[in-house]
Amino acid sequence: MKRKRSYTAVTVCACLLGLMLVSCSRSNSTAAKKSSKEPVHINLVLLKAYDFSDAQKVQDEMNKILEKRYNIDVKLTYIDFGSWQQQTNLLLLGTDCDILPLFGTPLSTFVANGQLLELDDYYAKSGDTFKSIWSPVELQGTKVNGKLYSITNLRNFANKFCLHMSKKIVDELKIDVSSIKTLDDITPVLAKVHKAHPEIYAMVPQTGDTFVNGWMWDGLGDESWIGVLPEKGQTTKVQNVFDTADFKQFTGMTCKWYEAGYIMADALSNRESGESLVVNGKAFSFFNNDSNAKPVPGTVTAEIIAPWTVSNSYSALSYGINVNSLHPEESWTLLQALYTDADLATLLIDGIENVHYVKNGDGSISYPAGINATTSTYGGAAQYWSYPYAALTPPIDTLGSPDFFRELVAFNKSATVSKAAGFLFDSTSITDQYTACVNVMNKYYKALLCGSINPDKFIPQADAELKSAGIDAVIALKQQELDKFLKNK
Repeated sequence: MKRKRSYTAVTVCACLLGLMLVSCSRSNSTAAKKSSKEPVHINLVLLKAYDFSDAQKVQDEMNKILEKRYNIDVKLTYIDFGSWQQQTNLLLLGTDCDILPLFGTPLSTFVANGQLLELDDYYAKSGDTFKSIWSPVELQGTKVNGKLYSITNLRNFANKFCLHMSKKIVDELKIDVSSIKTLDDITPVLAKVHKAHPEIYAMVPQTGDTFVNGWMWDGLGDESWIGVLPEKGQTTKVQNVFDTADFKQFTGMTCKWYEAGYIMADALSNRESGESLVVNGKAFSFFNNDSNAKPVPGTVTAEIIAPWTVSNSYSALSYGINVNSLHPEESWTLLQALYTDADLATLLIDGIENVHYVKNGDGSISYPAGINATTSTYGGAAQYWSYPYAALTPPIDTLGSPDFFRELVAFNKSATVSKAAGFLFDSTSITDQYTACVNVMNKYYKALLCGSINPDKFIPQADAELKSAGIDAVIALKQQELDKFLKNK
């Protein structure tokens, strides 16, 4: 749905300012105009992983800047992860929500439901500073059917898959971490740890019952993995994940580890994170998909899979505008500002200086004395990845480097990118077959990953059930949509 725009006010203001020398970008010059009108109120909805009891204080400080520079007032509405989908679905039905991160639901679903404003016209008229942030590939990642519906945010688009290990045990057993580069290299390490410390788990899931969140296969925006591109998405032939060499290699190895007693026996009923189990001395290792952030204290890592970016990474968390917004123009102005105005971005993410953080001499920030991420009354710095553009802000020192955000951008650029980058699968025409396949996948996928069932026996069994469920039709449609996407890319 497109909205018609009125240019009357812009034209008048442009005439009044025609004699002024303007050196900044169009977005900044537009924002700086003075207005006799009351500020427009925009509701910015945000994810909440920490305590944000001081959100009102931060909102007040932001509005001092917003009113002066953009004639906007913002309302910060934080919503818990646990109720995110329910609450945002309700907000998108009405006009209370203007801007929100699109998370937990495929971008294509929001578009199919008619919930988002098309942004192409707004983007075309935005300032050069804003346009310089994302590459054409990154911008393509938040388009659906060739139209722009959201703007991706700064986080690790890529992941490297690493083995995280207890530093205490690594030092004790004199394990050479630099020699661990492949799955085969891990086996003797687990054997050594299991022999020396049979009282702990040599290996545990990454989190809960998920042994590892991904690996070498690209689900094409489908985290049920019903048809994937193996080899880091460097092939364009859609395959059943169970039949790929990547999956068979991984599960063949984990099955051996499981049978040897190295992997937590009740992995499928686990409810703790691997990080927690290792840090608390209950386990030695777990796999994790990492960015450029340093490992948590007490752990060391070995990279097994080099960084790569899946097809839907750019749309996995992006910012869009509610199609029902009463103020789409001002919402776009605010959204641009959150990507280009360092003062606003720092307030939004880090909070208020000397209240929620203190500056360090190296360009990073720290929590005030006696405060950490879990006790802060404004926890944005620890969840920088959920905001529009943290590169404008100083990083919290717990991230490990005063140049963390520059290094994050470099990390993303260094990664192998799936050939299907930007592709989003639409399964609505084969919902019955797709749902049936998901039910089969739920029976086998996690059990195979953690090694608790033998792939030689159970992959053929799973394949037979998937075939009966209709996986051939799902893969055929996914291939057809992908071929069309690649042709038009």
